[in-house]
Amino acid sequence: MSLRGFFQNAYVTHDIERAIALCGPAMGIGDFAAMDHELVLRTPAGDKAVHLRVATGWKGMVQVELIQPVSGFVDPYAGGLPADPADCVPRWHHLAVRRDDPDALASEIAALGLPIIFETGGNGIASTFVDATSRMGHAIEFVCATPEGWQLLGWPG
Repeated sequence: MSLRGFFQNAYVTHDIERAIALCGPAMGIGDFAAMDHELVLRTPAGDKAVHLRVATGWKGMVQVELIQPVSGFVDPYAGGLPADPADCVPRWHHLAVRRDDPDALASEIAALGLPIIFETGGNGIASTFVDATSRMGHAIEFVCATPEGWQLLGWPG
């Protein structure tokens, strides 16, 4: 497992707007792009729909992602949230690494021998979330995208 291509720290929260207000100044991020996402997660147990509010902001080459689970299959996100729904402080969820070769990525993930939490894709962006808690204490998201997909993600490179 390699953290080459590291580009993102991701957090979960009960309230995306309040989390942006907390994180933006603390992390030196002036602007977050927030939007609703309705996704189909391909899990080992089958396809599951989820609705998330997501906000992303860049500081240099590092993206901060804030995720608010809204409805549907929120299990991969909700476990890290505090019990008190009024607590909006973001909690660590995962890190993400960039990969540019889908075939090499598939081989890398297979060689890890770690469980896949889910996969998703669209708009030229494919993600695989791997359960690396046995080795690192958290999940890792492997992101592979077309040039247009990276542009959509706001890649600063």
